[in-house]
Amino acid sequence: MKQLTEQDFFFCFTKKLSIFLKSEGIPYIIKAKSIKDNAIYTVYQKTDELQRALDKYKEIN
Repeated sequence: MKQLTEQDFFFCFTKKLSIFLKSEGIPYIIKAKSIKDNAIYTVYQKTDELQRALDKYKEIN
């Protein structure tokens, strides 16, 4: 079994992007608050589906 590392996850600190990913059917693994600055962020597992959604978001914005 492969051990997961930080490189296996996408950390999203942009609310607009997080909302977009949700609208694309991409579920986040966890929603948390940064200890440094109290910013809310979501964490996604890197997948081909996530990458396609990120590419689509970049095209739109």
